[in-house]
Amino acid sequence: MDRYKLALVQMDCLYGDTEKNIQKAASCIRTAAENGAKLVCLPEAFNTGYLAGKILDMKNYAEKLTGKTVTEMRRLAASLNIYITAPILLAADNGEVENTAVMIGRDGEIVGTYSKTHPVGDERKYFQRGKDYPVWNTELGKIGIVICYDVCFPETTRMLALQGADLILVPSAWRASYYFKEWWDLNLACRALDNLVYVAAVNRCGVCGDEIFAGKSQVVNPIGTVLAECGVEEERILYQEIDLSVLPKERAFNTVMQDRHPEDYGILLRSQGEYNE
Repeated sequence: MDRYKLALVQMDCLYGDTEKNIQKAASCIRTAAENGAKLVCLPEAFNTGYLAGKILDMKNYAEKLTGKTVTEMRRLAASLNIYITAPILLAADNGEVENTAVMIGRDGEIVGTYSKTHPVGDERKYFQRGKDYPVWNTELGKIGIVICYDVCFPETTRMLALQGADLILVPSAWRASYYFKEWWDLNLACRALDNLVYVAAVNRCGVCGDEIFAGKSQVVNPIGTVLAECGVEEERILYQEIDLSVLPKERAFNTVMQDRHPEDYGILLRSQGEYNE
């Protein structure tokens, strides 16, 4: 399928109220499907909400893949014949908790999972980080995921691009303090242009405790142009047509991926401390 409609659900999430968050997300998913969306992506930890100051407490809301959140998302995907990306706190088999996005196919089966590889703040202490960077070959093209802070690291999206990703989803709970809103915009445009891919970033909005979230969900094309964008505060379903046919054209014109010299890049494998020595 060369062309399809993508939907990003920018929503406020109630901290700890899994039932209401799932209900709100399900309503948005049904609306998106009615409007022709073939892939719907929800924000980071959409079912639990996100509080940077309560990461340890957030672990209490972790669920298995067989839990109520993923079970409901699978049911919706199958009944609506769409793909759904559902980010949750995953109770891993080893007893740890991972910040994870679950990709669900239109048959309701789990296509795969991606766990945040670059935890931020107290996530570093309390969440187990992921170490894999999967790209799934779907009817909607090759899709990869990074979560929130992951997008600040060019290496994450480059690894997905080198595996052939056409679209990179970025579910987030990105805050609005300091210069974060500007950082958000710049990172997304650069990651798209760096790798000649579509980048679709869905952020939550609203206020939780003393944390204000930045909204600004957006879809960026492979030359770094924002095709569609939400405001900071609005709860909204953002729609955008993804046209995979433009990718070969842009990649033929802009040959940065072909002109790489990986034999020179050994320094990228060193830590900053090793480099400073």
